[in-house]
Amino acid sequence: MKKKLIAILLGMTAIAGYSPPTQAETYTGVPRTFLFNPSLDVCFKDTAQYKKTGPYVIGFSNAGLGDSWRVVMQHSIMKAAAEHKDQVKQLIITDAGHDDAKQVADIQDLISREVDLLIVSANTEQALDPAVTRAMERGIPVVMVDRRVSSNNFVTFVTASDAMMGRLFAQWIVEKLNGKGNVVILGGQAGSSPNELRVKAGMQVFNQYPGIKILDTVYSDWSPVRGKQVMQTVISKYGHDINAVFSTHGLQTPGSIEAFLEAGFKQGEIPPHTTSDVNGPMQMALKYKVPMLEVGYPPAMGGTAIEVALKVLAGAQVPCTYEINAQIATTEGDETASIHPDMHIKDMVLPDAPADMLVTGGMGPDYNPSTYKVDYPH
Repeated sequence: MKKKLIAILLGMTAIAGYSPPTQAETYTGVPRTFLFNPSLDVCFKDTAQYKKTGPYVIGFSNAGLGDSWRVVMQHSIMKAAAEHKDQVKQLIITDAGHDDAKQVADIQDLISREVDLLIVSANTEQALDPAVTRAMERGIPVVMVDRRVSSNNFVTFVTASDAMMGRLFAQWIVEKLNGKGNVVILGGQAGSSPNELRVKAGMQVFNQYPGIKILDTVYSDWSPVRGKQVMQTVISKYGHDINAVFSTHGLQTPGSIEAFLEAGFKQGEIPPHTTSDVNGPMQMALKYKVPMLEVGYPPAMGGTAIEVALKVLAGAQVPCTYEINAQIATTEGDETASIHPDMHIKDMVLPDAPADMLVTGGMGPDYNPSTYKVDYPH
């Protein structure tokens, strides 16, 4: 495990004894998706049937540890379990390596071990739906985190609102382009709910503007290396006809910017990009004068999933979708009529920190993923 984490987080773990600087203050209010929801009826789940006396055995089926975001999210879960040792007897973690069949087997194994509750971050929403449904049918409550399944056969979904992210990304691009221009969608993993939901929500916005054309949709598997490769192909085809890049997360955004630079785009010529959570894209935005919108999707939602799990096992009502806070930041001068940031990227970025650091991790200023250890019940 340790070697795997080091390989994943090479950029941030190669610095011995590194301690990240203090991060900028981010939005800490009630999630805006709740406050601005026009519906008077918000879905809540009655969990009385799952109420039982602790301490509890909780299983966590992770899609995989294929990028730095997912590593921090898992650490957040471990940290929260450690903070609730009086209620959590054991936290069993499985790693599917981003393989659907392996994750289905992992979930079946956790069911056979008769865990009190399952936390699942699904590799892909369709393939994992039957396994999650089986757990629910066996009377084991399931809390989805980050990635959901296609049906609603779970208790609650802990997220930071993929729909909000997608709509904000798209509306910002529309307004930056004055309603007319060519957009490339740089996706993450095809079939994963965060990617599919953000693109679907973004298209709800784009489709309202006849002057916006989607030139191409490509997938990066949440990797900056793959993101660079696919964008090189797109740039070779469309060149300066590309007016904006709708990137569904910050993990692949640096690769896109590198592709533009290597294609000969100068400082100030690279089209607007969207991003989330990752330090590197914001560093590059300031260095190369790339207009950028950052909407957070904090890996700290992992710890929130443990808090929600304990509420379910206590029989408390929980929202059908449990959304956590998300901050909004733009490069200075790139605010638009609809998008007003909580801060500017220059105040959020950590200039001297590694490019792949998650600035929204919620793990504290001394956190180092390569050396992180916590005495959680396992």
